[in-house]
Amino acid sequence: MSDDEQSRAIAAAQQAYQQAFTRGDDLDAGPCIAEALPDMADWVADIAHDPREDVDDEPANQCERYRDGEASHFVELDPHGELIRAE
Repeated sequence: MSDDEQSRAIAAAQQAYQQAFTRGDDLDAGPCIAEALPDMADWVADIAHDPREDVDDEPANQCERYRDGEASHFVELDPHGELIRAE
């Protein structure tokens, strides 16, 4: 993964966050907000807490494509849209 790819994934995840926030999604529950980022099918975007909370480890709140091995990379944002990590 290049730095450019990671930067594009973070930007796309932040856009997904804005869309979820605008829709009024419950982001405190730590949902998956994008099963695939635009033009980046190997990336997903997830909301989590820092430090992690039990809700973050519930499969229902994780991106299914990442859990199933269909996506290899993820961006985690906190419930306020701040970057936790991207790998």
